[in-house]
Amino acid sequence: MTVPAAAATLLALALLTACSPDAEEPEPTPPATATATASATASASSSPSEPAPMEDVAGQGATHAPPAWDDAAKAAAQARAVEFMTAFARPDLPADQWLAGIQPLMAPEARETYAAVNPAQVPASALTGASLVQDGPSPYVATVVVATNAGDFTVTLSRTADAEPWLVQYADPAGG
Repeated sequence: MTVPAAAATLLALALLTACSPDAEEPEPTPPATATATASATASASSSPSEPAPMEDVAGQGATHAPPAWDDAAKAAAQARAVEFMTAFARPDLPADQWLAGIQPLMAPEARETYAAVNPAQVPASALTGASLVQDGPSPYVATVVVATNAGDFTVTLSRTADAEPWLVQYADPAGG
C-alpha cells in the first residue's frame, strides 16, 4: 500500500471512529417502536449493492444514506482540490492573505496545521496540467493528484455526507 493510500485509509478509519459513540458513555435505548421500525426498514433493503437509508430513530423526520462515490462526487472532489491548489500555490502572497485563501477550503483540524506554514516555502507557484481523481477506500475520503510547476501534489479531502462539501485534509508533493 502506498503512503497516500495508507494515510487515506487511516483518515477514513479516524473519521469512522470519531462518529462512533464513546465506550465509556452508555448508549441511549430507543423506544421499542423506533427499534421495530428501524429493524423493519433494515430488513426491507431493496438491493445489497445499494445501502438502505437509515431510519430516523430520534423522531426528527430525516433519513440519511451513506454518500455515493459517483461521477458527481469525483468531480466535486477534483474541483475542490484544484481550487485549493490554485490558492495554495501562491508563495508570493503575505501569510495572512495566503491563509485567507486556503482556510475556507480546509477541514478545521487542517487549518491549525497550515497556519504554521510560511507560504514563501511553498515550492509550487502554478498549476501546469490536468488533475486526476484516484479511487479510494471510502466515499468519505478522496485523493486527487494535481500537476504543478514543482511536480505533482497529492491532495486528500474528506466529507461527512453527500450534501457536505469536500474539505482538504492535507496536500503533499506526490511521492513525498
